[in-house]
Amino acid sequence: MKKNFKEMNPELKTGDRVILIHMNDYSVPIGTKGLVMGTTPLPKFSKNDSDFGYLMKWFDENEKQISRLSLIPNDDAWIYDKEYYESNPENIQEEMFKNVDDLVEWGDFLSLFGRSELKVICELFELERRSGFSNMYTEGGRFLLTGPEYIKDFIKLKSYQKEFNEEDEEIHELILSRAQEVRDIFIRNSMKYLENKGQEVEIPNVQKTMRRLAQTAKKYWFNNTDKFLNKEIK
Repeated sequence: MKKNFKEMNPELKTGDRVILIHMNDYSVPIGTKGLVMGTTPLPKFSKNDSDFGYLMKWFDENEKQISRLSLIPNDDAWIYDKEYYESNPENIQEEMFKNVDDLVEWGDFLSLFGRSELKVICELFELERRSGFSNMYTEGGRFLLTGPEYIKDFIKLKSYQKEFNEEDEEIHELILSRAQEVRDIFIRNSMKYLENKGQEVEIPNVQKTMRRLAQTAKKYWFNNTDKFLNKEIK
């Protein structure tokens, strides 16, 4: 079966080769390569929990097995192992990533943002989509870093162009109720990123990091749109 090397968290089968992008408890380092050995059932403690995991073998650079920790679909992240498939001519497919920075990008992003934070961010994306304010492909994410005051002015400007109904106003209120929380998440995690990298936590650096993380957040939302599309948001 043709593999999409740009897809994060593709559905796996026994024998697939992957590279770890993120593991929730950090037990296996980012970038570690693994072999899928099968699946195993898991107990569900909440509706967001996965009911299965992928049985894995993880290897170091010398192909020595270092771990058998499972991959959990709703907690961890992975991509197909491009190098492995390129070493087998019959498996050569399209480019997985343009450069190594893409792997670093996802690893950094998923190590910074918790599941609850990603949920709040994706809900704001979904509310923006419902508002009709943006072409989500080209403009999506305009509210991630702005805070509520900018959004209030933006909505007021749009009200001169369109008369909003009750449903529109409910969506606007939900967007405003989340705006500061989402902005604070990006500020906090940008500062943490700079500290982790040993860089100066200065306003220009924080702003630059926020923009970078916001771009990755948009890619994350596109990869997970189906989980939030038209779902109830309170």
